[in-house]
Amino acid sequence: LGVISTAQIGWREPDFYEKPFEANFRAIEKEIKKARELAKGGVLGVNIMVATQRYEEYVKSAVKAGIDIVISGAGLPIDLPKYVEGSKTKIAPIVSSLKSLTVICRMWERKYQTAPDLVVIEGPKAGGHLGFQESVLENIENIDFDAILCGVIDSKKPYEEKYTKKIPVAAAGGIFDRQDIDHVLSLGADAVQIASRFVVTKECDASD
Repeated sequence: LGVISTAQIGWREPDFYEKPFEANFRAIEKEIKKARELAKGGVLGVNIMVATQRYEEYVKSAVKAGIDIVISGAGLPIDLPKYVEGSKTKIAPIVSSLKSLTVICRMWERKYQTAPDLVVIEGPKAGGHLGFQESVLENIENIDFDAILCGVIDSKKPYEEKYTKKIPVAAAGGIFDRQDIDHVLSLGADAVQIASRFVVTKECDASD
C-alpha cells in the first residue's frame, strides 16, 4: 500500500503561496493520478491529518480523485465516514492507544453504523504527531508497545464480527528491519507502516 502525504502537497504549484489550499487540492488530484500510473494496479492511500485546516475538503478531494483509502491521525477522525460517503474509499484511523481506538469505534458505530477498514497503531518510536505526552516519551523504555498492540488487535474483533469484515492492524514506529517486522507480525499484526526508513533513498525528495 503506497501512501501519499497531503501535508502542503501543492508546494510545486505556481500559486502555492498566494492560494495554498487551492494549490493543495489541485496537487492531490495530480499526485494520485501520477502514482496511479506508476503503481500499475497497486493500492494507493493518502495520509491526511485531522488537525489540517479544511480537513473535510482534503478528504473529499482525495475521494474525488479515486483514492483507495484515507488514513488519518493527528487528532480523532470522528466524522471521516461522512466525508467518504457514497464512495468506494476505505477509511483508517491512526491511534496510539486502545482508548483512542475505542472512542473512534464507538463514535463511528453510533453516528455512521460502520467500523474502520484498517487500523494503524503508532508506538512511541513513530515520527509525526504522537498521542504520547512528552514526559512519557522521556522514559520511552517504560512504554510496553507490545501490550498496546495486542490490546488493539483484541479490541477490534467484536467489530469484525458485527460488520462481517476483516479489520487489519498495521503496527508503526521503530519498524526498521526484517527482525522488527517479524516481531510485530508474531504478535498478531497484519502489516507494518514504515516511513523514516525511506527518507535516505534516492527517490525521496528530502534535501540531501
